[in-house]
Amino acid sequence: MGGLTAGEVSRRVFFLPRTTGYVLFGLLSGQSGLNWITPLNIESAQLLIDLALGLILFELGYLVPPTHGQDGLHRLLAGIVISLATGVLLFVLFTFWGFSLSTAGFAAALSLATSPAITVATCSDVGAKGERSGLLYTMVAINGCVAFSAVVLMTPFLTETEALSNMARLGSSLASMAASVAIGCTCAGLVLLGARRLERQPEHHHLLILGSIVLGVGTAISLDISVFLPMLIFGILVRAIDREQKVIAVRIAGDARIFLVITFVLAGAALDIGQLNDYWPEALLIALTRLLGQLLAALLVGKPLGLSHGERVLLTVGLQPMSSVTLVLLTNMQMLYAGMEPRLVGSLMATILLMQLFGPMATQTAIKGFGEATRLAPRQQDARGAEMATSPGKPTP
Repeated sequence: MGGLTAGEVSRRVFFLPRTTGYVLFGLLSGQSGLNWITPLNIESAQLLIDLALGLILFELGYLVPPTHGQDGLHRLLAGIVISLATGVLLFVLFTFWGFSLSTAGFAAALSLATSPAITVATCSDVGAKGERSGLLYTMVAINGCVAFSAVVLMTPFLTETEALSNMARLGSSLASMAASVAIGCTCAGLVLLGARRLERQPEHHHLLILGSIVLGVGTAISLDISVFLPMLIFGILVRAIDREQKVIAVRIAGDARIFLVITFVLAGAALDIGQLNDYWPEALLIALTRLLGQLLAALLVGKPLGLSHGERVLLTVGLQPMSSVTLVLLTNMQMLYAGMEPRLVGSLMATILLMQLFGPMATQTAIKGFGEATRLAPRQQDARGAEMATSPGKPTP
């Protein structure tokens, strides 16, 4: 209730995205504030967090507009180039700071992902509709696939205690990725088959999707693999295959907002402002490196996407929010590998906090710049109507 209230105040009073209010309330109620929500509370809610993130990632995948031919190929290549360019720069930065190659690669992969939750929620707040908004969804989804795949690939190489060869570690990574693809395909198949047999009733389809997400998340947890890549694949496949639009998808910004609020409030509660105070130079440098990598790549690949120079910059701005999924992955890695250096953990946590606070505003700025914030259109039309009504010699339409 506090998160919902803070979100509405943020939107209606300060004209900021609701997600900013959710995170600020989480900071207030967590270890940085009143300590109502402790790390033990967050750990006990891990299953709920995984389910919420599964739903968010499904919706992001479902929002990716279907494309065909050269257009689809250009978008895929552009997304990969942007992700790889950013990852390489981040890898160089972490290596320069003295981290091992495996740790630097893992940290770079964690830092890649743009927040699906911030993107989906903020775009919903401003009513983002249009070709450029669809392109942003596509870039965020590709970015997420690359980041989560890289995390899965790097995870086995972080263990120093197990006597495993590099080939065995690589085989473990590839097996995890194959299982992720299989889970995503299975969930998509269940939903598509179920939608053909069910009546076109939103509540029936929502239960079908939620049940498939529970099945997918539970299967991933039981197999000890990440839940994020399967859910993103799940959403992308449902949208790509369901050309007749028989599936009525869940909207976390409407039908299931409670999952969105829980995710951001708990993410805010898990963050510590003290880490930003201690590691703000590192956090700022990581954020600027992400920005530089994404901007250079966007300027390079923008022409095949049909983007002007201004739109390439706006696309880069829209990619800035750092994923709260990173927070969950980083927390899991700390539990699995307690030997991770405190400096690395503190730097990444500080960067996440910085991006959780300013990321929603970056996405909102990008959508406004694209001219696709449809929920702002009525105000603009009212203003134009009033101006025409008061201007002499101009009839009011």
